[in-house]
Amino acid sequence: MTLETNVIYCGDCLKKLRDIPDESVDLIYIDPPFSSNRNYVAFWEEQEKRHFEDRFENVSAYIEYMRPRMKELYRVLKSTGSFYYHCDWHASHYIKVMLDRDDLFGYNNFKNEIIWCYTRPSAKHGQFPRTHDVILFYAKGKQYTFEPDRVRIPYNKETLARSNRGAGIQSAMGTTEGLERLHPEGKVPEDWWVLPMIQGNATERLGYPTQKPEKLLDRIINVSSNENDVVLDAFCGCGTTISVAQKSRRKWVGIDISPTACKVIGERLESLGLQMGKDFTIKDMPKTVEELRTYPAFEFQNWVINALGGVPNKIRVRDMGIDGKLYPIEDIKKEKKEDKDMFGIIDNYIPIQVKRTDQIGRPEIDNFESAMKRDKRDRGIVIGFDFSRDALKEIRRAEREEGLLIEPKTVYQIVEDQLDKSLL
Repeated sequence: MTLETNVIYCGDCLKKLRDIPDESVDLIYIDPPFSSNRNYVAFWEEQEKRHFEDRFENVSAYIEYMRPRMKELYRVLKSTGSFYYHCDWHASHYIKVMLDRDDLFGYNNFKNEIIWCYTRPSAKHGQFPRTHDVILFYAKGKQYTFEPDRVRIPYNKETLARSNRGAGIQSAMGTTEGLERLHPEGKVPEDWWVLPMIQGNATERLGYPTQKPEKLLDRIINVSSNENDVVLDAFCGCGTTISVAQKSRRKWVGIDISPTACKVIGERLESLGLQMGKDFTIKDMPKTVEELRTYPAFEFQNWVINALGGVPNKIRVRDMGIDGKLYPIEDIKKEKKEDKDMFGIIDNYIPIQVKRTDQIGRPEIDNFESAMKRDKRDRGIVIGFDFSRDALKEIRRAEREEGLLIEPKTVYQIVEDQLDKSLL
């Protein structure tokens, strides 16, 4: 079995990794959130923050979750491969104990505890601000790729000043090196990396709370892999590893359980000039109603609204009964011709409400009518698995007596539409 590369798999990495051949990957980087319900990722900040506060009840539960996934990751890594585990203060020490086990990397294959330092506001009292992450670096065997010359950084001003004065530079071993010993491209980074977090106005920022800067992944990928090597991220989130691997001319494989994340990664790759279906593929997106039923409420909403062609609300709390908006295609084309921000100024949108209950009843329709009136809309879409007779009766009454056109649409219809599109 050969490894298919430049592919994004949607699903639990434990299942997807089992389809990857033994020792077929050159470099693995993972950044799995320390969360008690890691079965989705949403890209809207307020909902994301609430989710990431939902921690495992204890570290043991997290380690038990990660252990079988680590065994699969170890299996697919080449004997010459390298592994980076990105974590923070929650469980870094316990993770190292797990990785040091003889049935995984083992203590002797540990290379570095890399400290990524950054600054950010902190309102903590009674403790120092937590402003670093830990990245555990392991090699699978004695022979592995490590090219530090590729990631050299400038010497600090003090070092350059001392060297220019001819004073020399004293090393930890007590030896002195003069100006001629300074490397023209800078020094090899120590195991503490000072790299800024993604700023609010950064072009690479996608609004994902745990998004890591491309400079961080660029250093890891360039020092521990070569062109055309295979890079794997089994918790790839918004796709920073994938994006940097692509720019660095590496092959790659990404896995994430969130359809929203996979969609965003696809868009991110398309922004680099790649074409889906030609340059990369996204596989195993949900195709059945039964699969969708297993999704948490707002991840379910994201998928349904995106499948309908709508735009989910960025703020998922206090949405006043409207989960997303559908913009008529004729208005989008009009605004594009006028070089306007189509989602910023178009007022002719259709509100969408999504319910994951088995059957939408009259009360839900009444509430949506109120939301439509409050938003000054005369047309809307309600999506659910099924509608009660009273709900459909109220929809007909609202159109007849109040001029409110509410379109009831089932999840079954949306899934069938998606299947029809895939056959075109």
